[in-house]
Amino acid sequence: MKEELIQIISKEYQNLKDLSELVSYASEYIDAIEKQRLVTTNKFKTLLEKYNFETISIFSEYPEYPYVTLFKGVDSWTLCPVIDYEGGVGDMDDEIGILFTDPELYPSFENEELEDLTWTLNSRIILTWLSSIWQSIDGPSYGIVVKTLENNSSSGFIFNDLAWDDLSSLNHYNDKTKPTGNYFNSSLSTLDIYQRVKLETYPVYPYQNKWRFFKNGDVVKEFVSYGNETGQKLSTENIKDLNIQKHPDLFNRLKFELEQTNKFIEDGYIEFIPEEPCRTPIYEGAIETKFHSGQHWYTNELNDRLEISQIESIERQYKIILPFHFKHYLRLFNGRKYNNINLNFPIGNGKHLKIKEFFNLEELEIHLKGQSNNSFLLSLFKKKSNQNNWIAIGTTADDKSLIIDLESSIVGIKESDEKINSLDISFEEFIKEPINY
Repeated sequence: MKEELIQIISKEYQNLKDLSELVSYASEYIDAIEKQRLVTTNKFKTLLEKYNFETISIFSEYPEYPYVTLFKGVDSWTLCPVIDYEGGVGDMDDEIGILFTDPELYPSFENEELEDLTWTLNSRIILTWLSSIWQSIDGPSYGIVVKTLENNSSSGFIFNDLAWDDLSSLNHYNDKTKPTGNYFNSSLSTLDIYQRVKLETYPVYPYQNKWRFFKNGDVVKEFVSYGNETGQKLSTENIKDLNIQKHPDLFNRLKFELEQTNKFIEDGYIEFIPEEPCRTPIYEGAIETKFHSGQHWYTNELNDRLEISQIESIERQYKIILPFHFKHYLRLFNGRKYNNINLNFPIGNGKHLKIKEFFNLEELEIHLKGQSNNSFLLSLFKKKSNQNNWIAIGTTADDKSLIIDLESSIVGIKESDEKINSLDISFEEFIKEPINY
């Protein structure tokens, strides 16, 4: 399993700076948890022999369904066996004791991005590892729902169908008269499990073109997701042949991905990660910007989303052409008023610029109108400053104007009426990987 996980991580993060450090850490972490495999396997099996469908009447003291639960703290993956009665968690079973102890490796990386990745990576590694143990002890045969649960949270990963929260068909299971069945017709590969572990309902990074590949003989099926949209095609087909579907929200997109990729596996397809990552946009204008969004935020973004024709109308009115990536950033977010996560944008040399707000279409038009009314003074200013076609698109945290050059797409700051500070970074690069601090 270690070799497979390392290959998956190496390919998934192949464009990451200091990848070797991350891989080295992952290798050390996997070695640490593998030392507990025998103990964890035996305890997991003992847990299910004690708490299963056949013994519900013996151990269950409440009318609610008893979920066999691996309970964890907020900042640790140490797991204690308890019974969860729809939110009412019983005491730890001291006879079985702690099922898994978090190795608690705390690496010190100079690269902050690596620091941020370690908790995510730890979670994926541990859940993939535990799921492989679940398969090895034939967990489904015990006929009872088994899940994780974090303190002060309702979120959990359900082992029976290897899915998070409401993506699982068993998240609200409440039938003591019927054992849970086997949800897969064969054992899943390490990659199959890892990809299911990755499909979390929160946080979701919607604005990335995420491609997955499945092979059966000479036939390769490609699946892509972006926001609330998904697309499918054969590898022999052109991107224009992509069958794109819109889903009502992020949750339904995730659920569709889970169900569709399940079907691929049932039909004999094997997932693989190509040597070179595919970042082809699902459609023209599917720009990439990295920040996470919850269901509520994303629903607001969807409701406030613009039609491209609305933006083009403004372009015609003011005789301008907005840079491609800014135009679609405006289309998607219309000012990004509903999400204040990751508003520190990279400007080179490890520095970031904190943005207070981006303008929505109405605010942008007000600024364009103001510039148009002062066109004579503006033309003089352009000649004096040797800067062309700058327009205001937002406000920085220190209340200066964030501006963009219409010709080059370079981002800048208007320091005063007579001074423009070009940041020498395109809007595409500016929005690619903002951070939260």
